[in-house]
Amino acid sequence: MTSISACELRVLTWNIHHGEGVDGKLDLARIGAVIRNARPDVVALQEVDVRTERIKGRDTVRELERLTGMRGVFGASMAFQGGGYGNAVLVNGTVLGSRVFPIGASEGMEPRSLLMVEMRPYRCSQDLAFFSTHFDHKSEEDRMAGAGMANLPISLPAILAGDLNAPPDDLVVGTLMQQWASATKGPGFATIPVEAPKRQIDYVLFRPAKRWTVVETKVLEEAVASDHRALLAVLKLLPGEE
Repeated sequence: MTSISACELRVLTWNIHHGEGVDGKLDLARIGAVIRNARPDVVALQEVDVRTERIKGRDTVRELERLTGMRGVFGASMAFQGGGYGNAVLVNGTVLGSRVFPIGASEGMEPRSLLMVEMRPYRCSQDLAFFSTHFDHKSEEDRMAGAGMANLPISLPAILAGDLNAPPDDLVVGTLMQQWASATKGPGFATIPVEAPKRQIDYVLFRPAKRWTVVETKVLEEAVASDHRALLAVLKLLPGEE
């Protein structure tokens, strides 16, 4: 077997509200600057538009690639306004493959999905599975379906990040904790409402728990660029074998 060395990863998750801030301005350059200043190795983004009418046909992922210097992957949850709407991942490293897992939607509910990207970040010598997701805010049934899908077996060390639309004491989060561990424990990680956050619904999770340690977690101070605060977690992947 080949020994794998430890590596430290800066993981950012952010619901970017299709690039529109609470000031009503669509400003992808502002989104890119926040991401760049956080110096992440990998980013999970939610509420991402690609070539939709409301962003005037722009490709958010390609623009954020240019603004951040990272490699981007888009996973559409649904067709919308002539383009796609869903999740994205940005990574400083090699993208080995990606797949979108649709989450079964109840009648009348918006389609949701998990975007999985297999990658090797530049600072790691091991491949990882990274998930970006956005669970439904109206249907607990749909959120539970997403949790069940996220809990399926994974052969690689994995990180799941995104907007789960559920507080830490919710059944949905508890279901995820059967397989995942959280980078946020205790108070101090509220992400909404953006002006004065009172609730945490955005998370960075990891598995298997024994392979990871949490170095630092914080909510970013930016309160204009989106209707969510961004959450940054610094994780260390401990040595293993492959």
